[in-house]
Amino acid sequence: MGLTVLAFGNSVQDLVANVSLSKKGLSTMATTSCFASPVFNLCVGLSIGFYLLLKTTGKEEIHVELPSNIANGFSFTIANCCLVMFSGVIIGKGMIGKGYCYVAGILYVIYVFTSLYI
Repeated sequence: MGLTVLAFGNSVQDLVANVSLSKKGLSTMATTSCFASPVFNLCVGLSIGFYLLLKTTGKEEIHVELPSNIANGFSFTIANCCLVMFSGVIIGKGMIGKGYCYVAGILYVIYVFTSLYI
């Protein structure tokens, strides 16, 4: 459920904002938002969450593990970042074409299937 319904519900407002920015010719701002928003959420969300956890438990450190589902998501995120760099910088010379859209869609479908079977 987190792969589809919750992820979509959490991202739909970003999708609408980024599509609106792109339609107004601000595609660089939309692309920056696609990467900056999750980085902000991860850094600020994790830092506040861990701070509150450490404060309430009174511990100095917390043991964390990297489960296979999170490692899988992390791997596909890195793959998508590399795909953007490759298609936009190396192939497109600063322009991202339709080919990226298809490959990114296929990458997401592969991600969902691998996440379901891990």
